[in-house]
Amino acid sequence: MIDNRGFWLACSLVILLLHAAGLGLYVTQGFASPVAQVWAVIIVIHILEIPLAFLAVAERRIPWGLTVINTLVFGFTWWVPTRRGVFHA
Repeated sequence: MIDNRGFWLACSLVILLLHAAGLGLYVTQGFASPVAQVWAVIIVIHILEIPLAFLAVAERRIPWGLTVINTLVFGFTWWVPTRRGVFHA
């Protein structure tokens, strides 16, 4: 399952849906919404993942900007399959 492209794409889709819901609820309700709070925690986690992402994809020679943006948006659902060769840069 860890090398299944469909699995990682589904995980990325869930992350995108959470971003959409979290941002929408943050704009309308602020951090009073539990979904917006979870979204904010996920953003912080993604920021903390950036050094791990650089280490994980160092052999793939992916530009640093692409690594930062994809890690901020998708987190480990981008850099783990990229490291394993499931996603090609």
